[in-house]
Amino acid sequence: MGGPIENLYDFVRSAGPAPELKGRIDELAITPTTAVVRIDMEKDAAGACCNDCLSLIKLDGRWQAVSKWFHQFNC
Repeated sequence: MGGPIENLYDFVRSAGPAPELKGRIDELAITPTTAVVRIDMEKDAAGACCNDCLSLIKLDGRWQAVSKWFHQFNC
């Protein structure tokens, strides 16, 4: 999946909830205004496992994701 963030939103809406989802967030790097985090997930809404990496920026005191990339694999 690639392209605009709407693609992710469409997937989340169509896949529905993930009742068996397990996840862990690791902080990879952080400064006062930027961060990179990794999220390891098992059994997402599609039943897959994945590693997400997000870059974030802090604007007006609020963290916002500016990019997301991932690796999806069978659990």
